Parts: sequence; C-alpha cells; structure tokens
Amino acid sequence: MKVKLVSMLLFVSSMVCFGQEDLKEREKQAAFDPTYTSYSRKKPAFVTLKDGTKIEGNIKDVDYKKGQIKRLKIIEEGKKKVEIVAADIASLYMAPSGLDKLGKQSSYFNDATKWGRSDASKHLNKGYTMYTNETVSLKNKKDPAEFLMQVVNPKYSTVIQVFSDPFAKQTASIGIGSMKLAGGIAKSYYIKKGNEEVLWLTKKDFDEHFEALFMDNEQFKAKYADHKFKWSLLGVYVLDYSEFVLEAESGASK
Repeated sequence: MKVKLVSMLLFVSSMVCFGQEDLKEREKQAAFDPTYTSYSRKKPAFVTLKDGTKIEGNIKDVDYKKGQIKRLKIIEEGKKKVEIVAADIASLYMAPSGLDKLGKQSSYFNDATKWGRSDASKHLNKGYTMYTNETVSLKNKKDPAEFLMQVVNPKYSTVIQVFSDPFAKQTASIGIGSMKLAGGIAKSYYIKKGNEEVLWLTKKDFDEHFEALFMDNEQFKAKYADHKFKWSLLGVYVLDYSEFVLEAESGASK
C-alpha cells in the first residue's frame, strides 16, 4: 500500500513539474519585447507613410509625448533632413541604440507567414523594433491623438496588439542602456483587440477587462475555465487566444 502511495505521489509530482516546465516554455514564446526609450543613430530606420511611400534613412531626432512618438526627423541618404509627423506614418522599424542584437526572436516564430508578418520579418529578425500608427487616449484620459507606438508582441500581433507604456511602473527591474530587462513586470500596457479602440490596460484593472478581451473564444474559455488569471501571464493569454482565433478562421475557410 505504501509503495503504491509513493508511486502515485511521484507520478503526480512529475505531472506537476511537467506542467510547470511547459508553462515556462510558453512564457518564453510569449515574452514581450523590452521597452526601448532610445534609438540608434548609426543604423537606418524604415518608414512607410500612409500613402504607401517608403523612406529609409538615419534618425536625427524623435519627439515624444508621454513616451509615445509624435514626430521624427530623418535624413535620407544623400538628401536633406525630413520631418514627419506620426499622423502621416503607417509603420516604423527602428533599431534601438547599443543593444539592438540582444533581442533574438524565438524559433517558435520562424514561420512568419503564419502570423501575417512576412513583410516585417527581415526587420524584426535583425533586432529592429516595430512601431505602428495608433489613435489612442493616453491613460484613457486624454483626447485621442495619433502616435507611433512600439508593438511589444510583433511576431504574434495579428489578432491582439500589445503596445509598450514607456512610463509604466514596474514591480522590479534591471536596466541596461535603453532597455528595461527581465526581472521586472510592467504594470501597464496599451492593448488593441482587432479593430477596437486602444485600451490602456493596467494590472489593477486586469480582472475588469479579462472577459471582454479573451472569453469570447470557446477554446480559450474551456482552457481557462477554472484558471485564476495572472497579470504576469498576459503574453501567454494573448498568444493562446491568437492561436485559437486563427485556428478557427483557418477551419472556417476550408
């Protein structure tokens, strides 16, 4: 009887450990990009305007409002300095200063076509940071305005986009240069689901928005029916939800 009991406990223990290891791997896959607050003046930036015009050149200066990009000045090769407001820009790929090669993408996301980001792969895989034009009310309080916002889940952002909040408070953090590295958890992000308005989402009000963000998908609901959701797993929830939605859309199209 004792042998059976010990065997059962060992089996349960191994299952728990496997579950924890599986979650750790999932967290690695869903890890958000660091928030960058400065940029390289030596590597070219790639800008696409709303009218489709593409501009390549070195960044001369960036104007911010509450940490979000409002305007940038770029010098095209062999040309004069050009000033562009965020309202005219569709997307921007910009290399962070110094440690741009640190953030290597997980092999899990090598198939960029799965996520509809094949056009961005060449920039993301070189350590570039992705910014998109968004109309947002900063901290859900200010009048909506257009900004270029850093996408921190660029490799799986076709369903839900998560944007950095440069002024977010953190539980604890280790900073090197322009980066906020692992060790601290940001307490707020901006998040956009589909074509909905951008929401400033904080750890404090996460429970208030969790159902609207994720519980309209039956597979997600089934997986997390008895789960006590955690702010630290936001990336995992976004990744899971995105996979379930794309899977359903793929099945419906067949």
